[in-house]
Amino acid sequence: MNQTPDAQRAAYGKVIAQAWSDDAYKGRLLDDPRTTLSEAGIQVPEDVEVNVTEQKAGELNLVLPPKPADGEVSDEMLQTVAGGFCSCCCGEAWGGSY
Repeated sequence: MNQTPDAQRAAYGKVIAQAWSDDAYKGRLLDDPRTTLSEAGIQVPEDVEVNVTEQKAGELNLVLPPKPADGEVSDEMLQTVAGGFCSCCCGEAWGGSY
């Protein structure tokens, strides 16, 4: 199942919103993220490890992506990260509290 980036962001957004409003769902997401994401229509390849952590108030989590295989960083990649945007799921600028 291939989703457009907008559809993928929307699906992740729904997962996050449900985890915020439903403690049992959040527990399932933390305990078994692959199954929980799959139920939400988000397919993760079998060879990809899924880690879900809950960010606490007053905490900043930085995910350092793997270095490009060829060692080169394109202008597009730099534009994606330079403005403080989360390109993984929410596409929102950092602008709130940590």
